[in-house]
Amino acid sequence: MRVQTWAVQPKGWPRGRKMRLVMVADLHAGGPNMDEGRVQQAVDLANAQGGDMILLMGDYRATHGWQTRRVPIEVAAPILAELRAPLGVHAVLGNHDWWDHIRKTGSRKGPTLTQKAFEAVGIPVLANQAVQVGGVWLLGLDSQSANQRRGGDPNDWVGKSDIKATLAQMTGDGPAVLLAHEPDIFADLAQHDPEARIVLTLSGHTHGGQVRFGPWAPVVPSQYGGRFAYGWVQEGGRDLVVSGGLGCSGMPVRFGVPPEITVVDLS
Repeated sequence: MRVQTWAVQPKGWPRGRKMRLVMVADLHAGGPNMDEGRVQQAVDLANAQGGDMILLMGDYRATHGWQTRRVPIEVAAPILAELRAPLGVHAVLGNHDWWDHIRKTGSRKGPTLTQKAFEAVGIPVLANQAVQVGGVWLLGLDSQSANQRRGGDPNDWVGKSDIKATLAQMTGDGPAVLLAHEPDIFADLAQHDPEARIVLTLSGHTHGGQVRFGPWAPVVPSQYGGRFAYGWVQEGGRDLVVSGGLGCSGMPVRFGVPPEITVVDLS
């Protein structure tokens, strides 16, 4: 487990203002690679980065069939509640949080089991919500791939996200940071946010490809392939940072993409 730091100077960020954001993405808690002890290590490493905010980026429980130990969200949530930052800990939901909820409850409506578990331990979940924290608008988008359709087509999703409604909640001045579990929203951000209120988008979901051979990852869960697979992306005067995340999906295997806590230093 490593720390990956990106120093970003986004257009529209206030001159002279510095802020450190610490991202904990794609935990996928469950053995063999992310049992309770490993979750605790991630929490301790995130706390050690001295972040102004800690941001939980979705997909908190493993759902693959190779688990040697299951870690329910009710077990992982109290460990994550040990995260500490002056401007708080804030979470969004990922597709696996919705899929797990649908499988266990048979309902496609929220609040999800993850949201209930987090809020029970004092971690707020932003599901298409905007809040102002430390003079910055924090926009939390719900999962863009909460439901799959058309015979399992991996590039055709029905989500729970509502970027229009989320942006409408910004009632005052100040820059905005968008938390979006899946990075695909970044491709269309200009049409949703023509005034460029969103100065930075933060995402997870891709695991950096999870298996990567140098610059190439054979499987990236995005309709844009490797375009938003990992790291700091700049397009059209906008900035996106995609975390490589911590856990695994499909199989408990990573190659060429070490698990990481992602730090974004804004200035």
